[in-house]
This record gives sequence, C-alpha cells and structure tokens, in this order.
Amino acid sequence: MAKLSMTLNGSEVKNIYPAITIAVSALASGDQVILFVLPSGLPVFKKGEIAKLNEAGKHLPDLEEMMEGFQMLGGRILICELGFEVHGLKEADLIDGCEVVGATTFVAEAQGSELTFSF
Repeated sequence: MAKLSMTLNGSEVKNIYPAITIAVSALASGDQVILFVLPSGLPVFKKGEIAKLNEAGKHLPDLEEMMEGFQMLGGRILICELGFEVHGLKEADLIDGCEVVGATTFVAEAQGSELTFSF
C-alpha cells in the first residue's frame, strides 16, 4: 500500500476534478490518500458547493459520487485553518468528514508519501 499526498490550491473544475479522480483511483487501488486543502481551494468544501461545481463539469464524471467514493474508501480531507477568515467561513459550513489542521500537521502526515501532487 502506497501513500499519496496532494495539495489543492484552487476551487475550479480544472483543480478539483483531476485531484479527486487521481485520489479515488489511488484509494481504489488500496493506497492511502491525504488531500490538503489550501485557502484558495476551501470554497469547494462548503456544503452545497460540490453540487454547483458538478454542474460546471457537465461532461465529466459525477463529482458528488466521486467525493462519496473518496470518503467511503478512507480518503482524508485536511483543511488548512488559514482559509476560514479569508472566506468568512466556519468549520460548521464544511461538508462532513473534513479535518481542520495547520500546515505543520499536513507536513507531518505527508511524511513517507511515495507520490505527491499539487492542483
């Protein structure tokens, strides 16, 4: 089992779809996946926003289903604590399953990753 770590620093279709596609594929192969959401990616993880992004990616796989698979297969979503003030959000605004952490926690969790990606 390999370990894969990703940073997500954008909230557009071009950021989210590739990250989640690779993440779900790795999880389905038995790998461990950690997704660290930087402040620019935070808006996507607000309740209801994945459905909106799903509409923007009309000809792409269903993002809501992919996110359900990500969580069902044990993927971890670590949200950078710095983004909340920037976007005027609270932890309660997030989809279920997100962990709010600092960058040092992500660095510690990502140690030993065989693969790293940034979107």
